[in-house]
This record gives sequence, C-alpha cells and structure tokens, in this order.
Amino acid sequence: MATPSSLLTLNPLLIAGFLRSPQFKTRITAHIKSSVVSTLGSWQHMQVLLVQEETKKITFEVLVKVLMSVGPGEDLEFLKREFEEFIKGLICLPIKFPGTILYKSLKAKERLLKVVKKIVEDRKLAMEEETDEKSMAKDAVDVLLRDSSEEPSSDLIKQSLPLDFISGNIIEMMIPGEETVPMAMTLAVKFLSDCPVALQQLMEENMELKKQKKECGEDYSWTDYLSLPFTQNVISETLRMANIINGVWRKALKDIDIKGYLIPKGWCVLTSFISVHMDEENYENPYLFEPWRWEKIGAAANNNSFTPFGGGQRLCPGLELSRLEISIFLHHLVTTYRWVAQEDEIIYFPTVKMKKKLPIKVTPLCNYQ
Repeated sequence: MATPSSLLTLNPLLIAGFLRSPQFKTRITAHIKSSVVSTLGSWQHMQVLLVQEETKKITFEVLVKVLMSVGPGEDLEFLKREFEEFIKGLICLPIKFPGTILYKSLKAKERLLKVVKKIVEDRKLAMEEETDEKSMAKDAVDVLLRDSSEEPSSDLIKQSLPLDFISGNIIEMMIPGEETVPMAMTLAVKFLSDCPVALQQLMEENMELKKQKKECGEDYSWTDYLSLPFTQNVISETLRMANIINGVWRKALKDIDIKGYLIPKGWCVLTSFISVHMDEENYENPYLFEPWRWEKIGAAANNNSFTPFGGGQRLCPGLELSRLEISIFLHHLVTTYRWVAQEDEIIYFPTVKMKKKLPIKVTPLCNYQ
C-alpha cells in the first residue's frame, strides 16, 4: 500500500547534508562563479542597473541547478517565468476566479508541477538504469529519489518517496531560495554604498585574493571565498540588519513555560528575528551597519542572538550555500566595478525589498575576465 503524501514529511537533514558536503560545494562553486561572471560581464560602462533584478538572474539559475540540474536554455526560462507568476500569489487577497492574482498563481503552479514532475520521472528512470549504485547525488532531486520513507503501519515497510511529493517539495524549496539570497546581495550593495570605509576594506581584501589567484594560476575554490574574514563579517552584518525573514510562526505541541510565561498547547507563537537582531542588549548601536562588530562577537553566529537562518531543528539547510553565493557575488563585484547608488529605501512589509530595486551606475575597473 502506498503511503499518502499528506502523511509524509521531508527530512531536512537529507538536503542539509547534501548542501554542506565538500563535494557538492566544489561542484557548485564553479557554477555560481560562471553565473556571476556572465551577469556582471553584461553590464556596460555608466549603465544604470537595478541590483534587485540583476541578482535574481544569478540566484535563480543557481537555484534550479542545485535543485534539478537545469542549465541555461528554454527550460530555465520557462521555470523562471512560471515561478515569477506563482510567487505573486503567495501574499494576495484570497480570491480565486479567472483574472485574479491568486488564480493566475495557482495555474502557474500547475504548469510548474507538470514540468518538475517530468524532470523527476525522467531522473527516476535514469537511476533505475544506473549501474553505479554508489554514484554521488548531483542535486536535490537525486537526494529525494534515493531517500526512503517509513509507511505508517505495523511492519514499517521502507519505500520510495512518491514522485508527486518530491515534485511538490522541490517547488517549495524554490520559494525561500529565490527571494532571500538575491535580497541579501542587494542589501549588501546598499549598506556598502552607504559605508565607504567598509566598502574600501572589502575591496582591498578581495583584491588581494584575486592577485594571489592570478599569480599562482589557480582557479577559486569554495574555501577561498569563505575564508575571507572581513567579507564574512560584511555578510553577517548584512543578514543581521536586513532581517529578510523577519519572523516565523511556531505551534506549541504541548503546554510549555518560557521564562515564567505559559504557552498553552495549540497556541501559535510568532518568533520575531528582527526584535532579536535590533535589541541593544544583543548588539551595540544595532541600527548602524558595523561589520567590525563581528571581530568581537563572531561566536554570536552560533547562538540565539543571530538567527537569519532560523535555528534548532528547523535551521535552514541552505545557510552555507547562501553564504557561498553572496561571497562569490561580492568578490567579483568589488574587484570588477565601482558604482554609485541612487537614493533608495528599504521596505519591510509584506516582504523585504528595495522601493526602487536599488538603481546603481557602474564603472568597470578593467576588462572583466
């Protein structure tokens, strides 16, 4: 008897383990760099660009590569077009009839599911014909197809996850990845534009890495990007101030006491990340962009005062991949261009975004390679 998809839950440790593996990060680093180089290479001298749009070009291509190994081409453009239509309905009036945002969103999701399921089905057939059973998973589809689920019965029969369940989860994983990483990149540019001292130090650190790589004739590894201390401080400070995911809802499964407050079973609690990140008890001058603070409080990345990726069992499995993407973007941006940002402001509701998508005028340092 097949297990109903409604009774299944995705084990986050499966995807987390895959995304954190050195083998995966080695492969994906080259792809991220290629996507960044391609996008930055299309910019023209003194051209006005919308950073929020440009970063999405990079991250969506990386996202579908990580999830489904889809590269540039018609399939990528179709997925991008339909996904953009789908996410418009995530926060809208719950009115479903032809012509409404919700109706168009649901139709787009149907088309997405059809394409994603076809990819999953083709991959399953290919895996059944695969002779090397120990070959490494290359994307999230592979990971989920290789997983097994316990049927809720007395004999606990192991069986493969249903293809509909896998397809639905792939689309669900696209939602946070498509919005959060490009927004973090955009806000890093915004904060750096407003803090020339930090931008100068970031540029010098990354120029030194670029010089080292050029002299030894080696390509970049994922450890090169993540080992730059000030770059990581800039990313941490950006994530702290951005609060792209400003809170999450959690339901109490039993009566629980937290610091003298009783939360009855069944009640929902809103965990406010922005309240933690902007609390003066946790961070001095919390509303100032100060990457240097992380030289002293770097350990805060491992405790409850720094929660851009959530925490506990629900810690975002893509946190290391997100840092890697932002690191690669910042490295190639500051070693290739100088820019002047136009006046813009951050909007925090219903989601975090730039009011004008952060227009900047770029000037290349040299011919981009």
